[in-house]
Amino acid sequence: MNKRNIVLLFFFAALLGCFFQYTRIDGFLHLGAVKNLVTTQGAALAPWQDAEEVARDHYVIFYDPEDVPSMYARHNAEKMLTEQKKSFESHPLHEAAEVPSDARGVILATGRLGAVASMPNVLSYVEQGGTAVLLAHLDPREPIGDDVLQALGVNTIGDDVEAFGIHFLTDFVLGTKGETFEKGSIYSTMAKSVVLADDAELEAESASGVPMLWGHAYGGGHFYAYNGTERDDKTNEGFLAALISHCGEDSIYPVVGVKLFFIDDFPAPTPEGDFSKIYNETGLSTADFYKQEWWPWMLGNAKKFGIKYTGLIIETYGDQVHGPFHELPGRAARDNVVIYGRELLKAGGELGLHGYNHQSLAPAGYNQEEHGYVPWDSEDDMIEAMQELYRYVKNLYPDYEFRVYVPPSDILSPEGYDAVKKAVPTVKIMSSLYDGLPSAKAFYQDYKRNDDGSYEIPRVTSGYVPDAIMRWSVCSLINHLGVFSHFVHPDEMFYEESADKSWADMKEGLTDFLTEMDTRYPWLTPVTASESTAYFDDYFDLDYRVVRTPETFELHCWNHGGEVKFLVRSEKTLDHAENCTAELVGDGVYLVRMKGDSAKLIWKGAGE
Repeated sequence: MNKRNIVLLFFFAALLGCFFQYTRIDGFLHLGAVKNLVTTQGAALAPWQDAEEVARDHYVIFYDPEDVPSMYARHNAEKMLTEQKKSFESHPLHEAAEVPSDARGVILATGRLGAVASMPNVLSYVEQGGTAVLLAHLDPREPIGDDVLQALGVNTIGDDVEAFGIHFLTDFVLGTKGETFEKGSIYSTMAKSVVLADDAELEAESASGVPMLWGHAYGGGHFYAYNGTERDDKTNEGFLAALISHCGEDSIYPVVGVKLFFIDDFPAPTPEGDFSKIYNETGLSTADFYKQEWWPWMLGNAKKFGIKYTGLIIETYGDQVHGPFHELPGRAARDNVVIYGRELLKAGGELGLHGYNHQSLAPAGYNQEEHGYVPWDSEDDMIEAMQELYRYVKNLYPDYEFRVYVPPSDILSPEGYDAVKKAVPTVKIMSSLYDGLPSAKAFYQDYKRNDDGSYEIPRVTSGYVPDAIMRWSVCSLINHLGVFSHFVHPDEMFYEESADKSWADMKEGLTDFLTEMDTRYPWLTPVTASESTAYFDDYFDLDYRVVRTPETFELHCWNHGGEVKFLVRSEKTLDHAENCTAELVGDGVYLVRMKGDSAKLIWKGAGE
């Protein structure tokens, strides 16, 4: 071997050594490192100069101060009107109060209409063209006058009846026309057996045919009635939003208009070996199933349905709750985070944090025994575990900011909440559950922006085969806020709850669910959790006024920096829109999008 070949061989060996050393320290992971800069909105628009001269839409609420459901209904109505930037006045039912002729609507948060001292004023207001909505079934503890029953379109009131399921005959609740929600964990409420007048307009009924929602013309105005009780969950919000939106001619309210999809426990260590259920159906090991079947199918869904995934990273699946906390030996787990994580980011998604392990950050007393979890003894251990997770992910994605945290099994104690914020200051979004049973001791949230600039952005539905109550929950929240928020786990096919479902069943179930929601609400913008905050900021900060004429609908808005969305309900037909887009998204419902400070809808026949 000549001297030149020896030099080349030595050079090649040195180069190979550098390659393996660079690989060992994850050098290639940092090439082309991904950054996720925060998208900034434009400067907030200044208030309209004539804002003080145009009143907000105003509502009058009557409630029973001695009845808990009535107080709850009042609270929910006031909360929703406040979110929609509308004004209201509330009166106890024994108080005689005038109803302003220019009020957009009257909200009766009690079924004790025989005890409402202002009922004659309400009847007069509706007769002259106003709208009144009833949020609870009729309560005849005090006799309800025939004039009131006739105005409501009710011939007779019967006994209490438990109403199961809900069937919508019209598009009164946007996106539900012709739909029935009765299988699985069905919608249920206490109602009254009623016989409606022939000219009453039935909008919805229970699965067994009990009238649940109807309208009735009275003079120049309209009554609408919900024949149920105020529930202690949040699934009545769709009814409430729909009832309020039917108050007055050409009603309007803002919506966020976003679609979110979370994948919990992904990327995460993949269980080793074969899972008999998966192997028997697909012939694949668990790792190969994730790689060859599940993940390609999920990526296909992202393209097909316009989804941006927010994936939540788990470092280990151990049950350690005392430090020191260490990374798993070997490269398999971190390779998953790198390979799957980069593919998720390439598909437009986002990476967030789920935990060092899958032990919910909570001391004893949070139903850990039901999940096989170990309670944490101290907040310091929680902080140390989250710091190890943060070290782990920052080593793999050094230029990436991790802004989202989802608690394992949606359980998070106050100590755990604080531990996350202390260990990972970049976390600005907490995403747990929107609603559920108190007995589950989960972390339930409302959509809100906290004083420190962080956000609560909960998930509403879950799983590959959502049941009826979940499907209704989606429709309800979209009618309220215009938000779809769903999550799945990669390993749900391994769960005991999925024992009766094949992988084919689960694929079909999620495909049907996403197709159904995409068909009903195609106007939602797909976003990651971090991207959604700009839309929520505009929704929270927005203010607006409306000037209505028989020919036009003039909208002025401010305090927003991006595109804002409104739902406008009108019996008129749109001719064209100026400085905005307006598309028909339901029977008599237009989605209006605008970026500027003023826009106008011109109705057909204007000026003729």
